[in-house]
Amino acid sequence: MTRLYVCGAGNSEGVRLALRINREHARWDRIIVLDDDAAKQGRSILGVEVAGSFAMLAHAGPELTEVANLVARTTAKRWAARRKIESYGLPFATLISPNVDMAGVAFGKDVIVYQNATVGPEVSLGEGTVVFMGGIVGHESRLGRCCVVAPNAVINARVHLEDGVYVGTNATILPEVKVGSWATIGAGSVVIQDVPAGATAMGVPAEILIAPQRKPEALHSSGKASREFPEEYAGPTNSVEEVIAAIWSKVLGVERVGIFDNFFNLGGNSLCAVELTSRLNNIFQVTLPQHSIFQAGTVAKLSQLVIANEKRPGQSEKIARLLKKVEDMPVEEVRRMLEGRRR
Repeated sequence: MTRLYVCGAGNSEGVRLALRINREHARWDRIIVLDDDAAKQGRSILGVEVAGSFAMLAHAGPELTEVANLVARTTAKRWAARRKIESYGLPFATLISPNVDMAGVAFGKDVIVYQNATVGPEVSLGEGTVVFMGGIVGHESRLGRCCVVAPNAVINARVHLEDGVYVGTNATILPEVKVGSWATIGAGSVVIQDVPAGATAMGVPAEILIAPQRKPEALHSSGKASREFPEEYAGPTNSVEEVIAAIWSKVLGVERVGIFDNFFNLGGNSLCAVELTSRLNNIFQVTLPQHSIFQAGTVAKLSQLVIANEKRPGQSEKIARLLKKVEDMPVEEVRRMLEGRRR
């Protein structure tokens, strides 16, 4: 019995694509969804069971099994999922919607192209790359490994994306532009010039808003990394960083946020940036513009920006310490304190 394991229960579009391919070509006897989030296990997506974690791949035979990596919220998470899948020694499946013309297109394993995408001739799609619904990749463009082209993004002719580039929804990259490895193009942006490796470009026309001090690593020709990605965790060093990291954790749905973690690598987008800026302004009584998250894309830099914009010296640190104190207090004690203030 041939099986397809699709890894990532957060992407129902990928499950639907696999089902459609199977209806037309009968490639697999069974399709099974896996996810490492225990809360998603036991669910059914379009009639397909979320059977368990990625660890189930250890019991699958490579002769009768293919695996599709549906993780695509960020290229960092997609790369991490890909490395985990590779460790089980199973072959990747390539999922390409039957309505997409791929004549003259070169593509590697683990490539996913969704319905209503357009891929021009003489295009090269590297291993692990995804082109979502409505995405356009112009002729003679080259996309490296583990790139993500979000819905309705337009990559014009002869564009070169190096490994791990994320192109946001409705973004446009003009012809013959080069985007360096692990760069992020923000949703709705228009890129008219080359983007350095590890940078973030936002706006119309796009500006380089973030250039991390330490660039995310590029893939070696072997497809393997010299060290784990993303980089090692660095915890908060003061109360302001603690509060900001906690806010990021809640808004982005990330269990642990280090002070040098990149906002976009953690799954951030423009909507999250607006929410984060609003919360910071309310909590620390500062007035930061909405693009602050893009200018200061780490907790460490954002902490410095908050302190630089405080109305009274030391205000932010006092607020952060008070929040920490309240957080550690029993609920009844907090309630009594608030009632006392009302009187």
